[in-house]
Amino acid sequence: MPTICLAIPTYNRELVLVNTLEQVFAQDFPADEVLVVDQTLEHEEETTTYLTVAEQSGRIRWLKQQQPSLPAARNRALRETRCDVILFIDDDVRLPRDFVWRHLRNYLARDVVAVAGRILQPPGFRYQSRCPPWPRVMDHLYFPLNATVRTEGVATFGGGNHSARSSFLRRIGGYDPNYLGYAFREDSDAAIRIWKAGGTVVFDPEAEIEHLAVPRGGCRIHQHGDRTPEWLVSFAASYFAWRHFFPAAEFWRQVLLVNLRKYALRRENACRPWRLPWAVLTYIYSLARSGWTSRTMTPLPWTDNA
Repeated sequence: MPTICLAIPTYNRELVLVNTLEQVFAQDFPADEVLVVDQTLEHEEETTTYLTVAEQSGRIRWLKQQQPSLPAARNRALRETRCDVILFIDDDVRLPRDFVWRHLRNYLARDVVAVAGRILQPPGFRYQSRCPPWPRVMDHLYFPLNATVRTEGVATFGGGNHSARSSFLRRIGGYDPNYLGYAFREDSDAAIRIWKAGGTVVFDPEAEIEHLAVPRGGCRIHQHGDRTPEWLVSFAASYFAWRHFFPAAEFWRQVLLVNLRKYALRRENACRPWRLPWAVLTYIYSLARSGWTSRTMTPLPWTDNA
């Protein structure tokens, strides 16, 4: 039986993190190791006490990391674990009691490299309607992660509920730290690189979580938009387009239509028209900078060991 590590990157979360950990500890089939990669500068006293006691009792390893970065937090967990499989969840979720087992049982099949779990989002969250899954590189846009049918050979998973064989993740270089800011797409990027390397990613709807989307903490752009440099808001999406779509027509559709509308012309800016010229200019700067980064990027963390 493969060993499994459950890893939780966390940022500015308090009671909801504690509640998530309580569900992790109550699993019928517990993880062999639990890592909390904590990017919070200072917790409330109750949370600090809880995490300290959990670490001292051996229930978790509490890894502190100062600079908030989802890919860096994931790579830290991947670097620290010695388990065969690493399972990532968000820090604000509800879990079934056999959640860990629902992921792990997929790895009894030797050809399975990664598992995308089902994610139930709060009311108001809209999923894309499923489209034909080719090219697989588009799965991150069109594959609905709240689907109910098991699907093999997808090229996507949600950052808050996915697992993979640790050795294969290291072989493809780990998670790309060039996804800057309040990162997203680093999970889809890793899934696509697994697929391109010949690995099988399975969507298992029974390995499900309920995502609470707690307003405080986390990495949603609308929550941090006023404090985040404007160019960083669109950087991850632009970098993803350079990495996986350029020079195909889809690249130009993404950067000239989809991303421009979604990030530069987003609601926060459209409601303040005086911000639009600056938003468009900084979007152009972000697009150029992400393109330069994609051409001059430093090796991924495990590239030299692949």
